[in-house]
Amino acid sequence: MNPSQAQPPEELPNARLVQRSRWHFGVIWIVPLLAILVGIGLAVQAVRARGPEVTLQFVAAEGLEANKTRVKFKDVAIGTVTSIALSEDRKSVRVVVQMDRQAEELLVADSQFWVVRPRVAAGTISGLATLLSGAYIAIDPGKSGQKQLDFIGLEVPPLVTSNTPGRQYVLTADELGSLDIGTPVYFRRIPVGRVVGYAMRQDGSGVDVRVFVDSPYDAFVTKASRFWHASGMDVSLNADGVKFDMQSLLSLALGGVAFSSPNDEDDRPAPRAEAEALFTLHADQAAASRKPETRVEKYVLLFNESVRGLTVGAPVDFRGLVAGEVSRIDLNFDKKKADFYMQVELSMYPDRFAPPTSNNGGGVKGEPIREEIIDRMVARGFRAQLRTGNLLTGQRYVALDFFNNAKPARVDWSRRRPELPVQPGTLDSMQDQLLTVVETLRTTLQHVDQLIVKVDREVAPELTNTLRDARKTLDSADRMLGSADKLMVNDAPLQLEMRDALREVGKAATAVRNLADLLERQPEALLKGKKGEDN
Repeated sequence: MNPSQAQPPEELPNARLVQRSRWHFGVIWIVPLLAILVGIGLAVQAVRARGPEVTLQFVAAEGLEANKTRVKFKDVAIGTVTSIALSEDRKSVRVVVQMDRQAEELLVADSQFWVVRPRVAAGTISGLATLLSGAYIAIDPGKSGQKQLDFIGLEVPPLVTSNTPGRQYVLTADELGSLDIGTPVYFRRIPVGRVVGYAMRQDGSGVDVRVFVDSPYDAFVTKASRFWHASGMDVSLNADGVKFDMQSLLSLALGGVAFSSPNDEDDRPAPRAEAEALFTLHADQAAASRKPETRVEKYVLLFNESVRGLTVGAPVDFRGLVAGEVSRIDLNFDKKKADFYMQVELSMYPDRFAPPTSNNGGGVKGEPIREEIIDRMVARGFRAQLRTGNLLTGQRYVALDFFNNAKPARVDWSRRRPELPVQPGTLDSMQDQLLTVVETLRTTLQHVDQLIVKVDREVAPELTNTLRDARKTLDSADRMLGSADKLMVNDAPLQLEMRDALREVGKAATAVRNLADLLERQPEALLKGKKGEDN
């Protein structure tokens, strides 16, 4: 193309200056902005959901880790451990927990914290889930209205939490026995609860055992309920034979507590016991089944014989009725006689002799009336005596009864514990009688020996001469009978009778001869009898 023929260039339009806004941003900034807003929202939500900080004190921090270990209630996380440090005295560890706001109402004065980890105790296994998830801190919220942020953690998980239905009761006992935390409680041989705690009384006179009975079995605990030790095996030997009783194999290993709820005196169901009610924990079922005694009177017995086999708690028997028990046995010294004697203290139950509900118009009331009645009984031979109750075990008891041959005695009512007169025991009386018999036999034998000596010295010589003369006479008669027998050769009746008579005379002569020979060899045979052939 020819350049001369080129068209002139078009004129460009005039440029205009457009001023843009300084705050204009692109779409790309929307994402960071939204992230910031979400972060701010989450931060605000976290601040609003954040609760107070709680300080827990444990003996050791086994299984706990900062910023990892959680605090749970009903398996819901309500807090996190933020720090773990030693206490100032270095005897424990301080665990700081950041609680959620939803747990703020749970932080009251009687709330409890403990570490959940695998445990084997009281025949049960707990906390197995923590083998995979790790240990955590559990809380049992209390019912107090006082807020609190510092707590002392439990080293052992409580067996009963505040949301467990049931009731707690307190049992008083002289000793704990084989009971421990978690020991089962039985009703009609069914486990219905457990021992949740025990403590010694401040004066050291016994222990208080706290038991928890689950619902609905707590409805069977009434004001008339009786509790007793059901630990191990109960073997007894009595007039009915051998009795064996055991609640379960678990009670054999861990011990146990059992209870029954009898009706009241009118055979009506007793009212239900309130929570924290106080009961007595008896040693066994037999002791729990006894009627509680409202009156107890103390008496003293003084024995000059051995009380071996008599123990504290042995029964005091009156004609088959248990009227009391032995409460104490002491050894005392009598300075005047320079001898020892056994002092046995009795706890007597007078209401068992004449209960207030009996048909005789009531029991014996008033000290003068009681003393007058006992004095009259003692005058009639009322005494206390030791007797053997079991020949196999040698156990003894105190028997009260009337004795016709009892020596006169009186009761000194001026003493703080009156002394009742005693009667020698049956065993001692038998020994005295045997000694009397032995002495009598010894005296008799001495007289017999003297008589035998006298017979040998005085009677035997004269008897020997007499027997010699009798032997000569018998020999003559024997010869005469022989001659007469030869003469009787006919069979006449008179001759036959004569022959028979002579034969009888011959037999008698032979017997007398034998007797004479015997007395000649053994003169004492007249008193002692004939000796054996070997003599």
